[in-house]
Amino acid sequence: MRTTTAHCIVLVSTILAVLSPAVLLSQSAESSPGINRPVTREEIDRLRRTIYDETQSNFEGIFVYHSESGDLNNRLNFYRLGARGNFKLDSGALLYLGGTWTPYSTLNDSFAASGANATFGLKTNLAESVVSQFEAGATRFSTGGSTINALASFDFSFTNASLNFTASRTNVEESLLSAAGIRPVTGPFAGRTVGQVMDNRAVVSGTYQLREKLDVFGNGGTGYRKGVEVDSNPFWLGGGGVGYNVISAPAEESISLLRASYEANYIGYRDNRLGFGGSPASVGGYFSPETFFNHVIRGELRGAAGGSLEYQVSGFVGSQYITGSSRRQAAGFSGMVSVRISDRYSLPVTFARDNFGPFTQESVFARLVVRF
Repeated sequence: MRTTTAHCIVLVSTILAVLSPAVLLSQSAESSPGINRPVTREEIDRLRRTIYDETQSNFEGIFVYHSESGDLNNRLNFYRLGARGNFKLDSGALLYLGGTWTPYSTLNDSFAASGANATFGLKTNLAESVVSQFEAGATRFSTGGSTINALASFDFSFTNASLNFTASRTNVEESLLSAAGIRPVTGPFAGRTVGQVMDNRAVVSGTYQLREKLDVFGNGGTGYRKGVEVDSNPFWLGGGGVGYNVISAPAEESISLLRASYEANYIGYRDNRLGFGGSPASVGGYFSPETFFNHVIRGELRGAAGGSLEYQVSGFVGSQYITGSSRRQAAGFSGMVSVRISDRYSLPVTFARDNFGPFTQESVFARLVVRF
């Protein structure tokens, strides 16, 4: 694979270097006079990097830090260390295998636990317009016991629309109880592991392009959450909105996307399992109101600088309604910067903060990508 990629890079670079502007650009010069110029060295390098990225396997070092507000029962802080290998197969599919270690702690580090996860997956094109992804993994906790995570996803692309079907099973990392589980010393669960809640859901989502810059999007689904000594709790979700791309340009432009959108989202649970209860019917340790509805205005800006830096910032403001809570204002921000150190190395870093739900949460996600 490494030899084939090198040949592709040399071939494309040679073609671009040999062909003069009169040959390479004359076909589009009449309709777009502004691009009647020589091919720059930056464009050749950018194409070379694109070919390299799309054909090379890579290794990722992973670091995550998460903190949130809340009381002793509901607050959860954690960081995550891990690695993942992504292997490009001759068929064009992507095979990946990763492992992470996550220490969890509560307010003032009063209680702590950890989990070790291993996950493998495969992403491939089933057809020209159909992309599938499958993955499975397991987490072993220091509190005893283990959980199984899984995902199956299908993306369909059409001329003016896209459609996605996803079924997933993930850990609920909202409290120490729901994430790693605890062993109470008194009460009806004394001496037994309680928690380790899993979110099981199936969701359909899609977008439709109304006009060149205007689109609508929506999603809907259902699922349930269940854990050790934690009864099943069904939920329903749905949402949608409309977006307008003020600027939409190639990814290498200084501003490749400037987008404004309005969106509304709903999720509702059969039972409220927030906090630690005294009976199997109330224990849970995760956010699960009868009704959670929000609607926000969102802005997004994306672009690149100098061929070695990419950025993306997004922010939203709006209102939310939560059964049993007086909190109404909703706001959040996220920012990503990816620095390309060389053809082989890049460093994407993301920061996010929002107050969706009853708590404010912050997350930092960093990766060191090494291509080989």
